[in-house]
Amino acid sequence: MPGRSHSCAVKRSRLSLSLPQIRKMQTPGQKRGGRSNASTPLSPTKISRLQEKEDLQNLNDRLAVYIEKVRSLETENAGLRLRISESEETTSREVVNIKAMYENELADARKTLDNVAKEKARMQLDLGKLREEFNDLKNR
Repeated sequence: MPGRSHSCAVKRSRLSLSLPQIRKMQTPGQKRGGRSNASTPLSPTKISRLQEKEDLQNLNDRLAVYIEKVRSLETENAGLRLRISESEETTSREVVNIKAMYENELADARKTLDNVAKEKARMQLDLGKLREEFNDLKNR
């Protein structure tokens, strides 16, 4: 999403070694000490620490990816909330406008109905008067 740039992608250039590879490594003092047994394995403590370090680095990488994913989802969620809010506002405005149109149409229809009812009543009165006149003229 624009506006937020959380680049937490961890890119480490580290040597990923397996446990057998670690065991074959030499301690730093073995070559320099002039000893002839150059392939002496690392101590179990050193191997354990190296393995723990690699495990922690892997877990840290996974955590960084997880945090980035959460931030990305939060950003996306905020954008979706904004879209929902805008959509609700638009819908609300449209409903208000349509309601006003229908109320105007209904008011016009009522006005027309009232006028027609008045005209009908006036014509019925005129009809009554004309019948009376007709009967008076007929009876003469």
